[in-house]
Amino acid sequence: MKQDTIQATLFKLVYSRMATLPVEIEVKTYPTKPITEKNFQRTLLRRTYDLMETLENTQQRAANNIHRSQERQKERHNNQLPEKPVEFKIGDKVLLYHTKAEKQWSGKFDSK
Repeated sequence: MKQDTIQATLFKLVYSRMATLPVEIEVKTYPTKPITEKNFQRTLLRRTYDLMETLENTQQRAANNIHRSQERQKERHNNQLPEKPVEFKIGDKVLLYHTKAEKQWSGKFDSK
């Protein structure tokens, strides 16, 4: 499943390819050439270089996407904050948050 933040699947970030489902082993979904001993080394080296190159690019794109997402979240959070902090004066009525009531399930509750 593609992640919204990184715009890729976690499998693709780790292995730089799409996952092969167990069904695809039995039922071929795409044509493949049989690998012989002669071209095995060449195919293995080419695949290794391709993976190294694409893996680095994929991880860098994911890092950039994460950074952009964090910036958007930070901006959205900062837009919800008030422009300037509220200053209270003596005599202003405020709501008092009673923290002992929240802790009542962790032990004895004494109201003094």
